[in-house]
Amino acid sequence: MKIRTSFFLIFLMFSISNYSQIKNFKEIEKYVKEVPKSETLDIETLSKYLKIGAKTKKEIVTRIYFWIAENIEYDLDAFNNKRQIDVSAIATLENRKSVCAGYARLFKAICDNAQIKCVIIEGYAKGEGYKGESLTETNHDWNAVKLYDKWELIDSTWGAGGLFLNGEYVKSWCSRYLFDDPNDFILEHFPKNEEWQLLENKITIDTFFSEEMEKKRKIRNGEI
Repeated sequence: MKIRTSFFLIFLMFSISNYSQIKNFKEIEKYVKEVPKSETLDIETLSKYLKIGAKTKKEIVTRIYFWIAENIEYDLDAFNNKRQIDVSAIATLENRKSVCAGYARLFKAICDNAQIKCVIIEGYAKGEGYKGESLTETNHDWNAVKLYDKWELIDSTWGAGGLFLNGEYVKSWCSRYLFDDPNDFILEHFPKNEEWQLLENKITIDTFFSEEMEKKRKIRNGEI
């Protein structure tokens, strides 16, 4: 299977705005960090544990996102050497390491077991090393979940950490890619299926790679 991955140079910032409707975030963080190892050995058991005591589906999804960020490491060797690896949800959980396809599949598998509707989205992403060029092949996978009749965009790979200028991968929990606004998400993620833009006015791939969009992306990331 082709490795679809792309890293984003993540600035160590904690965007609390995404949690405006989650008042007990500190409790979520504490709960996830204290999940017993015995409850993480298979997807069904982990899913059940992450649901215990959760008051809303949004809280469950936040737990899933944070648990993956805390426990799954990016396989930088596979990325750098274009090495084929098993990106199934089971392998990702067992190895505690994968590339974006594994993150997305594990996220969906846990959501499925938690009875939360989730899809995997394939597309183009402006990640680590992106220099403004137009990509000819898809290079990233992410997710969308349906909460209360509304689809929400999520990228658990980019939420788990980032690749820094010295080439070192550093795990760093970031809420930015959890329930991100589609108008912001589209600056870095272009789905192969335009339905998953989740925009009222869809954009073309040419617009996605345009100078105007690139400028907006850099402004959002604090690059200009």
